[in-house]
Amino acid sequence: MRKFQSVSVLWAVLALCAVMSGCGLLHGASETGGEIKNLDGITVIVDAGHGDTDVGTIGVSTGRYEKEVNLEVSKKLQAALEARGVRVVMTRESDEPLGPADEQDIERRKEADMQKREEIIGGANAHLLISIHQNRFEDQAVRGPQVFYLRNASDGAEYGVQFSECLQTAINEDLQIEKPRNINYGNWRLLKKGDQPGAIVECGFFSNPEEEVLLQQGEYQDRLVAAIVRGTQDYVEAYGV
Repeated sequence: MRKFQSVSVLWAVLALCAVMSGCGLLHGASETGGEIKNLDGITVIVDAGHGDTDVGTIGVSTGRYEKEVNLEVSKKLQAALEARGVRVVMTRESDEPLGPADEQDIERRKEADMQKREEIIGGANAHLLISIHQNRFEDQAVRGPQVFYLRNASDGAEYGVQFSECLQTAINEDLQIEKPRNINYGNWRLLKKGDQPGAIVECGFFSNPEEEVLLQQGEYQDRLVAAIVRGTQDYVEAYGV
């Protein structure tokens, strides 16, 4: 996926959004909310980013593929949410291709993968969508988890802002991030499918040698997952689904 572009531009944009509301900064009214105020019984889509021939970014220290760590974190998130009574729909549960396994053209293979994910999301009748990824940037000093919401390139409409805020706030607080980030936006294809608010969770930077290793540690993954669950609960309690 398209990765982090500019630290200075990001902070300049976020500085414009300093009104506090709900779980964090209020960037726009993107969700209408609902009457359900607890996790038990709701449906959440968990998307483990990349997979198959699309490996994602590669760790600078270990050479580990992003797709592998995305799946590890996503499976832990699935288990943690299910323990809270959530019905979880996974877009993938292994590294097997979601499209035709005999397709040799990489671009067509990837497109088939994306179409299958869109099909799963569109048919899930879900309340929320969480897509798990790892980030990268040319400056290896850059680090820290960051959550992204959908802003349509065509009309500037925003979706999933409050949900992203709740996730970002919980992650920053529970992981005690030294230099916490604020949410940002992108024209994410998968977040356009279905009616549910969705968020891209970039768990950290695979381009940062220390953070890349940290992101592969089971204890840190468990803490990250717990924070994502807490952020999801905070959103549902604050806004409803």
